[in-house]
Amino acid sequence: MSRKLARTNTGVLTTAAAERQAREDGQGFNRRGPVVVEIDVGRIVTNPDQPRRHFDEADMEALKSSIAQHGLAQPVGVQQLSDGRFQLVFGERRFRAVRALGHPTIYAVTVTGASDELALIENVVRADLSPFEEGDAYARLMERHGYRQEDVGRIVGKDRVDISRALLISRLPQRIRDEYPLHRPARYRLVEIARLKGEGEQLRGWDALVNEMTRRSADEETPAPVAAKPRSNAVPTGSALPKPLAKAVFGARQTVASVREQGLALADIDRETLRAIRDDIDAILNAGPNAGKGRGGE
Repeated sequence: MSRKLARTNTGVLTTAAAERQAREDGQGFNRRGPVVVEIDVGRIVTNPDQPRRHFDEADMEALKSSIAQHGLAQPVGVQQLSDGRFQLVFGERRFRAVRALGHPTIYAVTVTGASDELALIENVVRADLSPFEEGDAYARLMERHGYRQEDVGRIVGKDRVDISRALLISRLPQRIRDEYPLHRPARYRLVEIARLKGEGEQLRGWDALVNEMTRRSADEETPAPVAAKPRSNAVPTGSALPKPLAKAVFGARQTVASVREQGLALADIDRETLRAIRDDIDAILNAGPNAGKGRGGE
């Protein structure tokens, strides 16, 4: 693998000589602070605290193709274990792709700290987790370390309200979890469902949301009806209205006739608008033939 990466990532770099010495010492690196080292893939074990649980096959194939063509653009994070192996802290997608490609080594940055916290921070900062994976990771941190929501918020740089909402989502029924990848609604819609009382209500709320999204998708795929060919909006002989106003009035009549002929479904706002137009027309007709006379300039 190219050593270019180890010489260009600022803040975590070490010299080529230091890397060689690290490998001679059993691929460890005992200096204080993070450094980049090249590690045998076989000496890395995956992280049991990895918050990501779902690895999309299409995304993985794209990542493998990118690494095969351009190399690894960003090192994974590891911590050295007492037996000389390394535990993966973050970057499991990259690690899996490199391993699948058969590369013997991988560049990794050595980190210190709680592996579950580091893995969560890296994924949250990259916006790389589903709402359920994120909520589950927060719950594990709180259970394992006795953290409060405020503590988790400080770790990942989020407000306590965000942590609370993520925890609500993590408690949704399993069926919603299983079906989420098929629909992927906005996070706030999941929060709305999570606030419903009881699993039955939550499942009914989920089914309603799925039906709504399905209808919307179908409407977007249905071609719009072909509009009727507009009729001539020539002003009939004998109109007393000023010509621009007369054109607008007779054009509106043709538009309303077109809507009626096409039999288009009306929304509430359409009905309100048409009723308002009808009321205005009735007011004009009921005003009598002398309406408007005597007003300044008319």
